[in-house]
Amino acid sequence: MGKRTTGIIIIVVIVVASVLLYFIVRATISSTEIFVDSYPKECNVYLNGELKGDTPISLRGLDYGEYLIEVSKEGFTTSTQSLTLNRENPKKVIFVTLEHLTFTLEVESYPSEAEVYIDGIKIGITPLKTEDLLLGKHFIEVRKQNYTKWTKEIEVKENQTIKFFAELLPSSSSISIVSVPDAAKVFINNVEKGVTPLTIENLEPGEYELLVIKDGYVPYRESFTISKGDTIKRDLVLKKATTYLIINSVPEGATLYLNNELKGKTPYEELDLKPGIYSLRLTMDGYLEFSTEIEIVTGKISKFEFTLLKLP
Repeated sequence: MGKRTTGIIIIVVIVVASVLLYFIVRATISSTEIFVDSYPKECNVYLNGELKGDTPISLRGLDYGEYLIEVSKEGFTTSTQSLTLNRENPKKVIFVTLEHLTFTLEVESYPSEAEVYIDGIKIGITPLKTEDLLLGKHFIEVRKQNYTKWTKEIEVKENQTIKFFAELLPSSSSISIVSVPDAAKVFINNVEKGVTPLTIENLEPGEYELLVIKDGYVPYRESFTISKGDTIKRDLVLKKATTYLIINSVPEGATLYLNNELKGKTPYEELDLKPGIYSLRLTMDGYLEFSTEIEIVTGKISKFEFTLLKLP
């Protein structure tokens, strides 16, 4: 066989070997696969740092070798895995569960013990610390009865601690009254409201007359002006009366004189009159004038009631 024939045979062998190798390699490449799925879905999949798409995804036609698979999604933890494709293990299946990223929220308020709401859901009372809030946009509300609502909209993109101080402003006006002794009657603009200790809420802005009375004690009187949102407090120590005079008449509305001094209309009360004997006179149109003497004694309630007679 000549040299030419030998050369042709060698070339043919090389071509055939190359074709066979090509098909062997193609068959090997087409048989490799990495399938990636996740919860939640639509997570980004990176192969050796290169974005390949979103889950679920099949990565085919890969060479044998080592690979780094990274699965990520905004607001969630990132999963990273290393794997090797070879003749014995040409295919791999990866399923990952990503956890939500969270942040910590701390809320204090004045006054304290206010309710805290996140996106309309109540999560606690101030002072508050919660560590499992999801990243993203949130609407925070701090509420307390009789105070204006405090609100804040936030957007959190990373794990961190966010602190807020909510200063709440009164939404209505009120007056709180405490007295020693307690159980004293409270009048606002001559309307009885209750007994001490007492808080009167939802007062309209304006001027008021306060009267606090208890049998045997000197009445407390005060004029005060209140503005919207004001909270007025009064801690009163009532003075014990030396004498206490009460005069009623039937019918009421008679004009009263003590020792010929005009005192006003019945029913009438007066404290701390000097003990002793007093002349008393009652007059009223259409009734006979009534006169007598009364005694006021130290440390005693001097209470009298007189019935007037109609004129003939």
